[in-house]
Amino acid sequence: MKPFSISEIYINKNNLKSIDINPLPQKYCSFDCVFCDLGRTDIITEDIFSFNENTDFINRLNKFIIENRIEYVFINPNGEALANKELLDIIKLLKEKNIKIKLLGNGYIFSDLKYREILENCDEVIGELCVTENEDFKKFLRPVDGYTIEKYISNLKEFRKFYKRKFILDITLINKCCEREDYFEKMNNFIKELKPDEVFFETTRGKYSILAVDSKLVEKLNKIERYNR
Repeated sequence: MKPFSISEIYINKNNLKSIDINPLPQKYCSFDCVFCDLGRTDIITEDIFSFNENTDFINRLNKFIIENRIEYVFINPNGEALANKELLDIIKLLKEKNIKIKLLGNGYIFSDLKYREILENCDEVIGELCVTENEDFKKFLRPVDGYTIEKYISNLKEFRKFYKRKFILDITLINKCCEREDYFEKMNNFIKELKPDEVFFETTRGKYSILAVDSKLVEKLNKIERYNR
């Protein structure tokens, strides 16, 4: 999506009149993932910023949702939406109009208390995961210095203690990582610890949804991975 943009209207799977929005001017993110569809990160950071375009964007968004009677907004940024210091103002605008909200983020900073009010006001939150080892974490996600996979999981677990709405875990299966003998067992353990309401597995050949996080999960994951070789 273009900077500070609003998508075309569509009807989502719950039959709600929906839009996607991108509340960023560039790709701000604490990761520079090698597999990201959006390309390289412009500004690798975990800080938050005030953008000159925010006031105009919020006014345009307000007018758009009123004129088109929007029911559902997916904050689907080109980067990490939480980098926008005024994101809470956008969330409050939507909640005032009883609009349901879904937010996509990488998950590493979800446990930070300064984001709690934002996250708790979202009806659905998507966090991302793809690796189980620090070597792969640094190689494929290229994070801010000091980030580790252990801290990532720990932060998501802290987030789950206070977030009681729908949590979706989006896992990207990377061939080189999947070749590790214990990859699926460790990923299975991560999923059990995080207790998502829904899990999506993304591969080069599509996206798969697994609703039941149960004892057969490792078997299901292996079937997906074999199919996508």
